[in-house]
Amino acid sequence: MAQAPAGDQVVFNTKWFQIIARRSAGSNDPHYLIDTTDFVSLVVLNTENKLLLVRQFRPAVKRLTLEVPSGHVEQGETPEETAHKELLEETGYVVDKFELLAKVSPAIGRFTNKMWCYFAANAHPTADAKHKVEDGVELVAYGGPVRTLIMNEEFCSSLSHSAIFAAVVNGRLPLDHHTG
Repeated sequence: MAQAPAGDQVVFNTKWFQIIARRSAGSNDPHYLIDTTDFVSLVVLNTENKLLLVRQFRPAVKRLTLEVPSGHVEQGETPEETAHKELLEETGYVVDKFELLAKVSPAIGRFTNKMWCYFAANAHPTADAKHKVEDGVELVAYGGPVRTLIMNEEFCSSLSHSAIFAAVVNGRLPLDHHTG
């Protein structure tokens, strides 16, 4: 997270985010925004052409969700370096290279960060036999239609939907055909 610009006031600070009060001309009340790090969302197909997803418990919605792999860009990392790291941590898979599909603002009314949407094909399990997937994260190799996936109530993250949409409009995922 960057230093708050002049005129902004940090009103709450954690290791994950800051809440900043920003005053705008003509308004008596400050606009509160959340300053946090950029993150990556990954649309990845394995060698069987199945979409690699993760299932995990999300405290904010108090349930298991199905999502594309993702993670925050740590200080000193590039988004692409983070993409490789997060794919390995959450799925145990690796790829040779990622293609940037889109760089978007997840919530322009409140958040300052960016989401980097990447695509990769031909992912394969890491050769490191000792590698263990991150605790609490279950790998799901999805081979059904993308249209069915986006209608699945467990696949409820708008950020995952955005990454899938970017892959569809860039011609990397067929909307009406099975991925695997």
